[in-house]
Amino acid sequence: MKKFINKKFIIVTALALLLFVTVGSTLAYIFTKTEPVENTFNPSKVACAVVEDGGAPVTGDNKYIDAKKTNVKIKNTGDTTAYIRVAVIVNWMSADGSKVWAAKPTSDKYTIKYILGAYGWLDGGDGYYYYSKPVAPKDSTSILIEEAKLNDGVTGPVGTDKTQYYLSIEIVASAIQSTPTSVVTDQWLTGGNIAVGEDGILKPAN
Repeated sequence: MKKFINKKFIIVTALALLLFVTVGSTLAYIFTKTEPVENTFNPSKVACAVVEDGGAPVTGDNKYIDAKKTNVKIKNTGDTTAYIRVAVIVNWMSADGSKVWAAKPTSDKYTIKYILGAYGWLDGGDGYYYYSKPVAPKDSTSILIEEAKLNDGVTGPVGTDKTQYYLSIEIVASAIQSTPTSVVTDQWLTGGNIAVGEDGILKPAN
């Protein structure tokens, strides 16, 4: 009888050890951590640059001092389709760009020939010219300014410190994502003069 009990005790002990090992393995599996997987997402970039005569883009805040500019358009330098608008700022400026004359040039002192049209550029009446069609990455708008120059026989003012001022035409271009169209409506078209058509083309609101 004693030997039978010992065998039974040994069997129970073995089962208990087996159960302990099994539970231990299960707990170890549950708490094992994998290495984190990092996902990097590159957001789309909206950007543009001023282009003249089909040449290389120049920065949007480039100042054209005492020089004739021709065939100015805007290139989409980003990686997503975008709407584009332009502000044209005219000043008298010193040659090094450090000084601006207080009074702006009057319209008889310079000439800017714009090319506007239903499927090209629109005058928003808010200080901006809007390109009507969304521009794909690396593509350019049509020409906005055919020619910009100081009129013949006109010279800029001279300051009391003998600083000579020249005509400066600053072309400031900006871009905004084209989809959803509610973005351009909410951010740019708040003046009510320009609207987005069902085909995504900007048009006069009235």
